[in-house]
Amino acid sequence: MKIMISAGESSGEIHGAALMEEAAARGLNWKFVGLGGDRMAAAGARLLAHINDTAVMGLTEVVGHLKKILSIRSAMKRGLELERPAALILIDFPDFNFGLARHAHELGIPVIYYICPQVWAWRSGRLKFLARYIDRRAVLFPFEKKFYEERGVSADWVGHPILDELPPMPLPAEIKTSLGFEAARPLLTLMPGSRKKVVERLTPVILGAAEILLAERPDLQLAMPKADSIAHDYLNSFLQAASPALRERVVITPGRSRELLAASEAALVVSGTSSVEAVFLGTPMAVTYKVSDLSWLLGRLLVSVPYVSIANLVAGREVIPEFLQDRATPENLAGAVRPLLSGGPERDKMTADLASVRAQLGEPGASGRVLDIVSEEISKAEGGRNAL
Repeated sequence: MKIMISAGESSGEIHGAALMEEAAARGLNWKFVGLGGDRMAAAGARLLAHINDTAVMGLTEVVGHLKKILSIRSAMKRGLELERPAALILIDFPDFNFGLARHAHELGIPVIYYICPQVWAWRSGRLKFLARYIDRRAVLFPFEKKFYEERGVSADWVGHPILDELPPMPLPAEIKTSLGFEAARPLLTLMPGSRKKVVERLTPVILGAAEILLAERPDLQLAMPKADSIAHDYLNSFLQAASPALRERVVITPGRSRELLAASEAALVVSGTSSVEAVFLGTPMAVTYKVSDLSWLLGRLLVSVPYVSIANLVAGREVIPEFLQDRATPENLAGAVRPLLSGGPERDKMTADLASVRAQLGEPGASGRVLDIVSEEISKAEGGRNAL
């Protein structure tokens, strides 16, 4: 039985790979095909397109890549027609995935949306589309389910897949030692993101903050995880433009972001999946984000929530500091992280707040719950065909 997955960026394809691994663990004879990245390919997916060609963020940034993105979506639509999968699983990435949803619906293929668009935050008009063309809507947070159901649209709260994907972590001192850091010295993790434009805008800012803190704390250790979607040489080019003192201290570490977060006294994190991971790991942090001026202006007109961080949205107040757009400066970021690098009331309060937020986000098992939903929709579709 074929299942198509469409995950157009790094965080989504991690969750897609987790679904595939859970399906294999259950002994399901499902063959996966679609849009993803190296993790999904390693889990056995036959890729029709790679996320390296689709992972673009920002309303204006998409324009320069639109032709390629539309070409990939056309290829995915043809894939629906040729492969005739038993179900289509969409993971986030709504501007791309909505076109696939409509096409699959017209073909009579069940559509399950996993990690639904944030209609509770902006573009609530999309709710009509989700109600019409999506058979099941799997959401990560309890407030999302409430939002949908208050508007007459059903939703399944499955919990956050990060709970499944985070392995038990050793003690911070053990992680530091295993990664080549000194256990007794503070560690700050710098996370500039997985999208090239965001990395371009925010890496110099984050490195600037690190330089300020390093001047104050010569014992500070600095790690910069590298996302799979970002080339090492590209990330290293920002480091080569920094001061010699900073260049010598920052360690670029591929593929170890979660371990580094778990071991760090604090982190500077671009808003996105990593900031959610930091919540579950209990890592004190400051969050930043920056897009083009036009994207920011359009976003401010459309966004209806006061925060970008899930921790703050769940808590209903600022649990972690956010520095967006013009407020994303080295000085602001350094000032927010400074008291988090040592024990004290500010760090203790943030740690307690993060634990409170984490307790509201459900239990492990998201991937399994999504597979149950997919199986139910396949059975419904087969029952309907058999009745004809």
